[in-house]
Order: sequence, then C-alpha cells, then structure tokens
Amino acid sequence: MSRTYQVLVGLHFVICTLAMIWPGALIANRVEPTVLGMPFLLFWYVAWILVLFAGTAVAYWIRHGGESDV
Repeated sequence: MSRTYQVLVGLHFVICTLAMIWPGALIANRVEPTVLGMPFLLFWYVAWILVLFAGTAVAYWIRHGGESDV
C-alpha cells in the first residue's frame, strides 16, 4: 500500500485514541446533557468507537477491495 494510505490510517487511529483519552475525555466529561438516554461522556465513547469501526471497515475495504478469503 502507498505511504499516504498508511499515514491516513495511522492518523485516523491516533485521532480516535486521543478523542477517547486526552483531551477528548476532558471536553466530554459531563453528566448533562444526556444523549439517547446516556450521559454525554458515555455517548462520546460510543460515538468514537463507532467512528473507529467505520474507519477500520473503510481501510479494510480499500486494502482488500472486496476480495474473499474463502
């Protein structure tokens, strides 16, 4: 894969990780407001996990291009 692809995937994971620890957790460390019945901090973590999953799925799709391993 190209160097640009590797940098973008790495940057995506670093941004997601930092958003879930520091400073992201400091920004989102609130009980109010609640979103979907969850305190905001819990919603923040769930949202970033979904973003991380989406980025991983896109990176897999780009790398393997829908090839089947079976």
